[in-house]
Amino acid sequence: MSAGILRFQCPVCRDRMQFRMQMHILGIQIPARRPTWEDKESYEKLYEMHGLCDVSECLYTEGREQAEEEGPWELLVCTSCAVQGTHRHCSSLSESITSWECDICAGVGTASSDEPQLAGPSTA
Repeated sequence: MSAGILRFQCPVCRDRMQFRMQMHILGIQIPARRPTWEDKESYEKLYEMHGLCDVSECLYTEGREQAEEEGPWELLVCTSCAVQGTHRHCSSLSESITSWECDICAGVGTASSDEPQLAGPSTA
């Protein structure tokens, strides 16, 4: 029922036309609509941007959930996973850094701050 008529097919051969006709003859009715997982509301949470600093010790006096548009308290979100975030100041990132990658995506023990003195091979 959640897939709708567009995904209604024979589970064995995946034929759609003959299977739909036979199911109609048997009285099985399937709604003529798109699959429910394709509704815009299904993906709403994916479009919400991560909004807090995830470093172990956030230094911002306003709190982890607060950020400024620019400057040392701008919140950068991991460019790879978008699951982790950090304030520039909390991760010692300069104003010239435009993107950031969390330790999980960059690899444990490495830094993705584009500053050579911080980047290095993992020792884990």
